[in-house]
Amino acid sequence: MRYSQSAGIDPAWAYGIMRQESRFVSSARSNVGASGLMQVMPDTAKYIARNLGETYSASRANSGDTNIRYGTWYMGDILSKLNYQPVLATAGYNAGPNNAKRWQPTYGAIAADQYVESIAFPETRNYVKHVMENATIYSSLLGRSQPISQRMGTIPAAF
Repeated sequence: MRYSQSAGIDPAWAYGIMRQESRFVSSARSNVGASGLMQVMPDTAKYIARNLGETYSASRANSGDTNIRYGTWYMGDILSKLNYQPVLATAGYNAGPNNAKRWQPTYGAIAADQYVESIAFPETRNYVKHVMENATIYSSLLGRSQPISQRMGTIPAAF
């Protein structure tokens, strides 16, 4: 996936997000307004376009290529804001980065699976589980097999 590299993210993780978001259906639309393969919300697409120095266009943001570029850029943006921890960033992609931070432990690091179980939103909790499982499968398919325990890692304390 060519946009993963420029966004500084693992392609298997991007595929994991895309599968969970849209099941690879480019015309997917959610009941809350997210659209495309990466299910980018309109306000998020505007934020991304602004940060990329582009003029926002709803039709372009929903096109397959741009939607993937926007989604992977946003994944990288969230990842950099959340300690480069993919589990935190996955929760942030689904529920917003501020919620992902709010769920971080206050004192001391914890295993990522403990963090996932502490996520307050059931939809996000299940989303993170599925994305990380998907990413583990895609890493194997891409010839970069990585155990899920290694992929998940630990969640640092909020600071």
